[in-house]
Amino acid sequence: MTVRNPEAAATGTVAANGKARQPARAAAEPGKQWVSVQAALKNAVSLYSAGKLSEAENLIRQIVTARPKLADAHNVLGVVLHRQGKTEEGIKALKQAIALNGSAANYFSNLGEMERQKGYLDAAQITLQRAITLDAGAYQAWNNLGIVYFDKRDFAKAEESYRKAIAAKPDYAEAYNNLGNALRARGKADQAIEQYERAIELKGNYPEAYNNMGTVLRDTMKFEEAEFSYRRAVSLRPEYLDAHNNLATLLVALDRSEEALRALGDILKKSPGHVPALVSTARAQLRRGNVTLAEAAVKRALKLEPKNSDALCVYGQVCHDADRYEEAVKVLEASIASRPDNVEALNLLGIALKSVGQMEKAKEAFVKALELQPLAIGAYSNLVDLEKFTPDHPMFVAMTGLMAKVKNPEDERFMALHFSLGKAYDDVGDPEKSFYHYELGTRLRRQKLDYKEAEVMKFFDQIREVFSEEFFANRPYAGDASPMPVFIIGMPRSGSTLTEQILASHPKVHGAGEIKTLTQSLGLLRQKFPNLPRYPEMGKRMKSTQYGLVADHYLGTLKRIAGDAERVTDKLLTNYYFAGLAHTLFPNAKIIHTMRDPVDTCLSTFTKLFKDDMPHSYNLGELGRYYRKYEELMEHWRKVLPAGTMMDVKYEDVVDDVENHARRIVDFVGLEWDDQCLAFHESNRPVKTASVSQVRKPIYSTSVERWRRYEGHLDPLFEALGYDAEGVRRPPA
Repeated sequence: MTVRNPEAAATGTVAANGKARQPARAAAEPGKQWVSVQAALKNAVSLYSAGKLSEAENLIRQIVTARPKLADAHNVLGVVLHRQGKTEEGIKALKQAIALNGSAANYFSNLGEMERQKGYLDAAQITLQRAITLDAGAYQAWNNLGIVYFDKRDFAKAEESYRKAIAAKPDYAEAYNNLGNALRARGKADQAIEQYERAIELKGNYPEAYNNMGTVLRDTMKFEEAEFSYRRAVSLRPEYLDAHNNLATLLVALDRSEEALRALGDILKKSPGHVPALVSTARAQLRRGNVTLAEAAVKRALKLEPKNSDALCVYGQVCHDADRYEEAVKVLEASIASRPDNVEALNLLGIALKSVGQMEKAKEAFVKALELQPLAIGAYSNLVDLEKFTPDHPMFVAMTGLMAKVKNPEDERFMALHFSLGKAYDDVGDPEKSFYHYELGTRLRRQKLDYKEAEVMKFFDQIREVFSEEFFANRPYAGDASPMPVFIIGMPRSGSTLTEQILASHPKVHGAGEIKTLTQSLGLLRQKFPNLPRYPEMGKRMKSTQYGLVADHYLGTLKRIAGDAERVTDKLLTNYYFAGLAHTLFPNAKIIHTMRDPVDTCLSTFTKLFKDDMPHSYNLGELGRYYRKYEELMEHWRKVLPAGTMMDVKYEDVVDDVENHARRIVDFVGLEWDDQCLAFHESNRPVKTASVSQVRKPIYSTSVERWRRYEGHLDPLFEALGYDAEGVRRPPA
């Protein structure tokens, strides 16, 4: 059995069925009595079947020496050598058998399977077709030919060949298993499972069939059942590394990365060069945000298999997460070139192309992914922002058709599809159905998140307590005088990406996007000084030299990415937690606070499925209360920071008069005006935020007062924000 694709374990057959055709005598074992060649050949096959391969080889070589023209002996020798990993020698032995007897179908069947396993697919196809010509009922040859077609990605012919094998031998479990693989590849999941079940009925404890069934169940988002199938496979064969890896991959997808990494560590201890496990390790590390460790793991995999499509796919994701966008596109294109039906790579390529502004090519990648896998819900999620849907739009028809088949709309597997349908129904002018899907999607997402609201409210209060007027009156650190950092802060969906795009279009500004350098700098400081408490309390305890270490690390990172730029924008929105710290570190740095109508801001946040957790954003009441604490903190910063440090930029004002406010923004950061700042939507700079598609378009006003379409559903938000029955906001308590 060979596993060329660990998610589809194909069972090829090489049969040691030697039958001596002439009476003769040969030594059964050195120093033992002489027996007939027929008996000796039978003994060799028995040794092979018992796994005593070196003894079998020793005996069969004696037979070949005694009877060099005995074709069956060469056949059995080839099979024994192959089983020991000496496939090239095995192929030579099989060719010798065929040279002696070219009418034995099983010789060609064995040779074809060996050629397939060595990757000689064209030669294997010819050899196996010769076996079938000699014997139309050669079920092993039909099965092996099916695997050749499968390896060639010709799944229809693979299915046909497996069915021929089953017709010739109705109890052929291996062919049922392989037929399941072909049906799965053709998108016939239910039929595939039927074949795996039949294989298990015939063979009983069949780990490959359980492994393959787990993959189909995983693909159809039946995760609990998939996990059970994978665990059954590994319990039947503890050394079955590919099944272990598939289980670990599933655990990563289920956000159980720590458990997955432990399992993957066990695999790599046994087999350090197991490429699928290295790829899965990289996936797990990416899920945990450890881009550096992920890159190290996937580079090990690519060193072993440079053209491995899955490894290239994950490396492309690593490059994108590390903001190496052009490299990400090239790597993902290489992944697809290696395997054109790699749906994950197509989806990630679309994301990378969106980031670099190639929207039409991105759309093509997502559409191709969906053509190959209509259940690729992530591709719908990435595509919806690029489309303006109409009732007859093919993707709208596909999504609504898919949802119509869902038995339980509250199944968490369809969470992302609800967000996509929410946007689609918004486009077609049906706010009732739109909100239904948004509300269901957010509820499903919220159920998976552990949001401790009281602790978050306390965190806001602690920030204000630490970075008080007294703190700034007695500054613990003089600060780095560099004006390079420009912090753009505010709630998500408040126009921050638009503001950064305007600035980044200036030739003297580098738009760094949502970098986490400031929090990373604080983390490194706590590693060096573990006695320091967490933020914000650490602000009270830090010495001047420690503030200096944070400033040096942060500014050093900006200088490495800035090139010749005089200003670098840091658009990690939640830096509003750190506005006081940022001013302490860089007194000459500018802070731009982007704002938008509170209800529009919250509604737009509520209707977005974020890559990061954003746990407060999936419940209207929690979101409104969070927003009020954020407003309270921003008012605190206006009070305690020196005049001229922070500027408010209102999204609606920018939309109403883009040039005037663009000039105001550029002047605020201390630069002369440049007309390129008005052509921000034509910029080819990479953008990796939730607003990536919007910033590639000219200013539009359709997002202003969007909330009115959903007014009848927003009472929990109005109450949390402090609106009275007349629509007037009450001041914070």
